[in-house]
Amino acid sequence: MRIKVLGAAGSEVPGHNCPAFLIDGKILLDAGTIAPSLNIREEHSLGWILLTHAHLDHIKGIPFLLDNLVTRNTGNTITVASGKDVLDDLKKNIFNNRIWPDFSRIPTSAHPVLRYKNIGTTRPFLIDGYRVTMEKVHHTVPAYGYIIEKAGKKSIAYTGDTGPTDRFWERMSSYDVKYLITETSFPNRLEKLALTTGHLTPSLLEGEIAKMSRPPEKIFIMHLKPQFLQEIETEIQALGHDNIEFLKDGEVILA
Repeated sequence: MRIKVLGAAGSEVPGHNCPAFLIDGKILLDAGTIAPSLNIREEHSLGWILLTHAHLDHIKGIPFLLDNLVTRNTGNTITVASGKDVLDDLKKNIFNNRIWPDFSRIPTSAHPVLRYKNIGTTRPFLIDGYRVTMEKVHHTVPAYGYIIEKAGKKSIAYTGDTGPTDRFWERMSSYDVKYLITETSFPNRLEKLALTTGHLTPSLLEGEIAKMSRPPEKIFIMHLKPQFLQEIETEIQALGHDNIEFLKDGEVILA
């Protein structure tokens, strides 16, 4: 799998985009950044968006992507997949013909640019040869992580935003996960804020790694708040793990 990092930051400031990870040009993990990072051809190749949750920094690229596709009359449809609670938030609060048009009926109800796919955590589902497993993580709103397998390859796992959690790591232990993309939003001194808002610090991340019965080959860190970047990096390095790396916008991971 080829994973292009469109955005990996925990907030948006110059040089730092909100989370979005493009798999093989076809599938997006979260959608905080799309149009500013993809050309027209790349936008047209997209088919699926797997959303972890409905917070603005993880969905805000979708409205402009859909607008671009409709105005260019591309004819392709984007399927946004997640749990029912996440999709309901999109329908009610974003694509409601007030904040943004209901693109599930545009250009027509028969051939819209947007479709919703309600998926559950009971069993994996298939997307164009990829086997996708969704599991709950701990956040302030309903939120999910994903484990993605490609035939004959190892898996990648993506938590999105999460505080200390258990079910996702238990589910991950059943898979041969090569790379994990997870978050660390705040430095250790802000642990109380991290726990209140459903995020991790370096010390909390260390506790999550201890829960993993089969740690991945590499752990990639995203969702750092840019104002704490140097502090978090120093604290992560102090953990002494040689398999932790920090993601940067524009880089490519080969899994």
